[in-house]
Amino acid sequence: MSILRELQRRNVIRVATAYVVTAWLIIQVIETIFPAFGFGDEAIRIAVIVLGIGFIPAVIGAWVFEWTPEGLKRDSEAAEAPPSRARNFDRAIVVILALGIVYFAFDKFVLAPERAAEREAEVAEQAAEEARKGFYGDRSIAVLPFDNLSSDPAQVYFVDGVAEEILNLLARIRDLRVISRSSSFAFRGQNLEIPDIAERLDVAHVLGGSVRRAGNRVRVTAQLIEAKTDTHLWSKTYERELDDVFRIQDEIASDVAKNLEVTLLNPLPHSRNVHPEAYALVQQASQIFQVRDKDTAARMYPLANRALELDPDYPEAVKWMIYAEWMRAFHGLITWAEAGPLIESLEARYAELAPDSGFLEASKAFELEQAGELEQAATFYLRALEKEMTDSEQLRWAGRFAMSIRKTDIGVRLLEHAVAIDPLCHQCRRVLTQALLYRGEADDYRRALDQREQYMAAASGGQPYYSMLLLVENRAEDVAAVWDMKDDPDNYQTISYLAMADHSLGRYDEAEEQLRRIEELYAALPASVAGTELEHDMRYTIAYVAAWLGDPDKAFEHLVPPPERVRRQDRYEVFNPMWREIRDDPRWLEYREAINMSPERLEAIDFDPWFPE
Repeated sequence: MSILRELQRRNVIRVATAYVVTAWLIIQVIETIFPAFGFGDEAIRIAVIVLGIGFIPAVIGAWVFEWTPEGLKRDSEAAEAPPSRARNFDRAIVVILALGIVYFAFDKFVLAPERAAEREAEVAEQAAEEARKGFYGDRSIAVLPFDNLSSDPAQVYFVDGVAEEILNLLARIRDLRVISRSSSFAFRGQNLEIPDIAERLDVAHVLGGSVRRAGNRVRVTAQLIEAKTDTHLWSKTYERELDDVFRIQDEIASDVAKNLEVTLLNPLPHSRNVHPEAYALVQQASQIFQVRDKDTAARMYPLANRALELDPDYPEAVKWMIYAEWMRAFHGLITWAEAGPLIESLEARYAELAPDSGFLEASKAFELEQAGELEQAATFYLRALEKEMTDSEQLRWAGRFAMSIRKTDIGVRLLEHAVAIDPLCHQCRRVLTQALLYRGEADDYRRALDQREQYMAAASGGQPYYSMLLLVENRAEDVAAVWDMKDDPDNYQTISYLAMADHSLGRYDEAEEQLRRIEELYAALPASVAGTELEHDMRYTIAYVAAWLGDPDKAFEHLVPPPERVRRQDRYEVFNPMWREIRDDPRWLEYREAINMSPERLEAIDFDPWFPE
């Protein structure tokens, strides 16, 4: 007991208590302040260690020394401390404890919710990053166009065919994310470094190479590169007779899979022997189709037709003949009555040659969706997705369909997957923007704006959904910059979004005037356009502007289903947030039932496709 009394007399216990409380308070403060100045956990750990070590000299100092009115003296030299000095120590400890309690309350009720919100934002950002990367992590690859080392520049189509077939073989591996041709081949001739290309395409690996064709011999060199370090993981040169080029493609695809340590649950598909010239002709037809100039049909048809003549059993030649016939009818070179039987015959042939492809099922689903047969469309989309999840165009169709039947979460996942395998597909990103907008959560709006601003700034179209995003994000002042009225000041679509922006900014008279202007343009339509798409679009536009402005009577006056078939866009526009002011009106449910989009019908449609894990 004498030691305890001595500790009390020398105020060691009080000093130790004060030190511990003060150290705890300091640690709480630096945990809050250090991250704001860029200090990480290491700096906080060092501070805790220093304070912990400092406890020992503080206690020793309290035992050895005594604080007196004359300053610090050794305990043996100091006079007996009056009781008031101990009470001062006690008061100091109480003050420090009070400060600690105040800080604890401030941290719990003010700082903690802010940290929780920041953590939620970080988690959401991480989730968005994972969605952007797709479902495969680092098991991702882009196959770049191979270099043509042949003396004949025209061999570029043959060379592209070699690279694309390797891409197609790899794309059939479910555990590997392979960037589509439209994205990976877009970097031809840009002289970008491999890490830059990989960053833009968001892949961990890149496959490049070269092809030299001389007479009946062909030499293919392939290099697999790890993008992060820009180092070669594997490289090999293959030389064969021209007829064996397809065996080379198989070997390259197999070697790539082995080097990426991808587990092959099934044997890797093999290339089929395709006539080399037919291969090149299909590549040319594909390139023309991507450009879509005014002579698309006239230029595509002879190429696809010649490819089919050279190799009647080549599925891609049949597929591109289907596209060519469709384009010929679309451009009026033949009638739809003439094109129909030709396309049906080609589709039957394609089904025989490529039973594992989802192309025909997706096309059939699209036609059924157009016709309003949503249940049957769901069945065919599911069949297409079960066969393949590697075609960004088919994923885009299916994602938009999921939106139209209010399976928005599924639609977002399909579209995120489309973007993951085809990062430069602007149309995929445009529809993903729309899906996020229609899902209607705050984080979705921000993600949608990022998608639109980052990837679609250079793409045409998309102004309506971009404007709607700005409106729901309370950025109405930015809407005017999206539209240019110099060329067409009477564009009713432009006026409509300017009217909604005026209303959101509190300029109600200006908004009403803009709406009256659209009504005047509608009233001035000639009688010849009655019942046409233009007339329906203008009525629809008046309806949603009136809805946004809070005039439900005018909205429902113009919100009338078309007399014949309900348009596909009218069905998925049901979930656009522009209708939010009138959704509680009983007439809204009546309208949905009139276009056969009742909640009961959509809820009953089974659409739950398989996704990569």
